[in-house]
Amino acid sequence: MLLKPIRRVRLYENAVDQIQTLILNQKYKPGDRLPSERGLAEQFHISRHSLREGLRILDVMGLIEIKVGDGIYVKGVDFLPYIESLNLSIGSRLQIERDTFVKLWGARKILEVGMVELAVKRATEPFLKSLWCCIEEMKKNIDHQDAFISAGIRFHRLIAEIAQNEILILIWDMLSNLMRKSQSKIYRISWSPQRALHAHKRIYLALKAKDSRKAVEAMKHHMLEEEKALVAALEKGKA
Repeated sequence: MLLKPIRRVRLYENAVDQIQTLILNQKYKPGDRLPSERGLAEQFHISRHSLREGLRILDVMGLIEIKVGDGIYVKGVDFLPYIESLNLSIGSRLQIERDTFVKLWGARKILEVGMVELAVKRATEPFLKSLWCCIEEMKKNIDHQDAFISAGIRFHRLIAEIAQNEILILIWDMLSNLMRKSQSKIYRISWSPQRALHAHKRIYLALKAKDSRKAVEAMKHHMLEEEKALVAALEKGKA
């Protein structure tokens, strides 16, 4: 039997995996309140900074809801175990086929363009304000990979949410969990973070103007730019 080297993971990734497993196995059910941030950090023996990063990822995945001043709650996850099984299936292929990253990006591109078109029709002031907060977070953390990527992913999930289609959100969550693996590769291409920040601003402005054509064009351009960065990163990895 061929065994693969054990991958060294960041502390927050281990926290994400454990909480995700508990939710998927229904040890925590929708509406349940998780232990406090301090309590979770102590149980995992990690810093609160690492714990917050893990919680941010779980929030982006739609598994939890963080209510400021109240607590951390488990969200409804209907259909998610089925999506998760597909997630694991594709995830295993990513370790075998390098070009699967690019194929996966193609699927995400179709999904994102369709969702941004829906978002134009349903954009609200609170939604736009939340998008802008993501952009501010990206700008503030442009030199901090994990925080920058998390803010960008949150931006796109907000667009998925405003589309108001549970199935689309579930599929997006599956893709985002896998795309995070490629985002770290993209980030390391020196010109990519600045371009990504500019692209998110263009998408935001088109949504704010309720201009469907510009929103679709901005999203297509963003996906193409990110795809170029991904291909460049993969080629660099071969060298």
